[in-house]
Amino acid sequence: MTGLLTEFGKKLADRWLSTLVLPGLLFAVAALGGHLLGWRHALDATALITGLDRIGRALAGHPARIVVAVVAVGLAATAAGLAAQGLAALVHRVYVARGPRCWLLPRRDGSRVAAGPLWLLLRRRRRARAAAAVRRSRPPVRYLPRCATPIGDRFRLIGERVDAQYGLDATLAWPRLWLLLGDPHRTAVQNAYTRYQAATALSGWALLYLALGVAWPPALLAAAVAFVVGYHRAANAAAVLADLVEATIDVQQRALAEIAGVELAHGRITRADGRRINDMLNKRA
Repeated sequence: MTGLLTEFGKKLADRWLSTLVLPGLLFAVAALGGHLLGWRHALDATALITGLDRIGRALAGHPARIVVAVVAVGLAATAAGLAAQGLAALVHRVYVARGPRCWLLPRRDGSRVAAGPLWLLLRRRRRARAAAAVRRSRPPVRYLPRCATPIGDRFRLIGERVDAQYGLDATLAWPRLWLLLGDPHRTAVQNAYTRYQAATALSGWALLYLALGVAWPPALLAAAVAFVVGYHRAANAAAVLADLVEATIDVQQRALAEIAGVELAHGRITRADGRRINDMLNKRA
């Protein structure tokens, strides 16, 4: 038990250091630079050195002040990391959301015109491109986008594709399938999910740097780069994660039918079998 707790403490400390403290320290340094420089001296190295010298003279010879400053920086870094994680969860919800409905705005002649935010415009544009691809494809593509981002559509299509093939509710089936997986398969899914979380966390940091850009312009460039990189990483990680989830359902479908007590007459789950399994997993609700 002692060895287990020691190993757990090491992993927890490493995770806390890598995901919260180190990125938070970088943000704290950027915030300090933004406080010292501001808009007027945004790229003035002389002003930065002068400000740091002033802080150094204020701390010199005062051990208590140094301790308080170190603790304050550590707390600020941790708080920034926690804020970035919260913003990462918000970014994920934005990625997978269907978006607001369109509303109608009145014209001067009494008629109404459809209007909406950029969210709707992005979704309409993607649906138009997908519809054109459907007309050109043989056989035709059945799954049209409904979300503003491809990330949201890729996660949404897990349930739709599984339902179309097996009649299964992926939300009900996945927790049971997870318990059936061996360690190698679990590790593959967990690694893909970790990469997706890291990508959304990078977008969360981008939002923090965007807020810092109000006081210091160079932070706006850092925010733009972090958001673009984070989005592309999230898109790639989401595609891998969704493929792994679908592959798990494909491979473990017979095991799921076995634990549900459903005999497979055709050697695989049909839509009728899937509805029976859904009924059992949902406790006949």
